[in-house]
Amino acid sequence: MYEWDEAKRFATLRKHKIDFADAVEVFETVHLRLPGRSDIEIREIAVGYLNETHMAVVFTMRGETIRIITVRKARHDEREAYDAYVARRDTQDEEPN
Repeated sequence: MYEWDEAKRFATLRKHKIDFADAVEVFETVHLRLPGRSDIEIREIAVGYLNETHMAVVFTMRGETIRIITVRKARHDEREAYDAYVARRDTQDEEPN
């Protein structure tokens, strides 16, 4: 389950042209979870693909619910970490059991 603040959703939609409702797709595909920064709560960043673009979804867990804080295009270091993660994952999939 996902939730978010509607005012923040619309602000992000205006600023980054990305809808939180679409960003949930990042969680439903291969994604890398990185630590986020916050003095208020534990946050994470899910880096994955959305519409053929590396995206970063900043979120926190509220029980079993993913609360989306914001979404933006992934930064260079986040893209590199994601690509390395996928490459390692693909290599492990190719190894014989």
